[in-house]
Amino acid sequence: MKKKIVGSYPYANVLFSISAALFMIALFALFALGTTRLANRLSSGLEMQVILEKNLSDVQKDTLLAQIKSFEFVAVGEEPIYISKEEAAELMKESTGEDFVKFIGDNPLRDAFAVRVNIGLDSDEELLQSKKSLENLGGVYEVIYTNNLIRSVRNNMEIIGGIIIGLSVIFFVIAIMLINNSIRLALFSQRFLIRSMQLVGATQMFIKKPFLVRGAIQGAIGGLIASVLLLFISTSTISSVPQVSKLLNTVDVGLIALFSIILGTFVVVSSVYFSISKYLKMKLDDLY
Repeated sequence: MKKKIVGSYPYANVLFSISAALFMIALFALFALGTTRLANRLSSGLEMQVILEKNLSDVQKDTLLAQIKSFEFVAVGEEPIYISKEEAAELMKESTGEDFVKFIGDNPLRDAFAVRVNIGLDSDEELLQSKKSLENLGGVYEVIYTNNLIRSVRNNMEIIGGIIIGLSVIFFVIAIMLINNSIRLALFSQRFLIRSMQLVGATQMFIKKPFLVRGAIQGAIGGLIASVLLLFISTSTISSVPQVSKLLNTVDVGLIALFSIILGTFVVVSSVYFSISKYLKMKLDDLY
């Protein structure tokens, strides 16, 4: 008959459960972070179309561009893009498939600047004030931004935010329950050994120590395995879809990986501690 060692219990099954649960948490955390950043980019990346008066000279356009860039609400590092009426007509032709200039014999469109502003989608008053400030500039015919699109994006962001929060709570609770149940089932095989040590006078801390040490090691290893899998998935995704690198980077992955290791260690040690405490308080008849 194989002798039981204090603190030992089925290793592979428990480690697999811990790693799977932590990987699930880490992967969803990475997804939630990327989705949140994408939503923030959308909310702070509103574009206004500054339509110009006709027959402005190049000097007047350059002066107007400098005035536009001087406003604080214009996004830093996002140069306003000049769109001539010819370019606008070509873009419309590509989107509709029809050459309206040839049809009507004239191009009624105007030159414009596409200006990206760093104003949140929920700042209706600030958006309106910024629009008025741009329209007050000499040489500006009108300023356009799509209210319906803003409302749509705002509503979608609220829905996405609620879904992410809800799923985060659900995933976290499921993962913690999975780890806790795996530890409890593993320690069930040690209940009589725990009671035997208690009967010969061993203190509670002396009994708990080997289990806690083993639990800490398993939690850390489980977090490390989850981190390696997360690194592989994130690296493969960024390589396949380079645009993802604008939302997530190696620092993000590293921090989530570190969190996984710490969380794994903490949860496993906590589960071991409370499970052992439970068996120490149980009557002998209840162990059967």
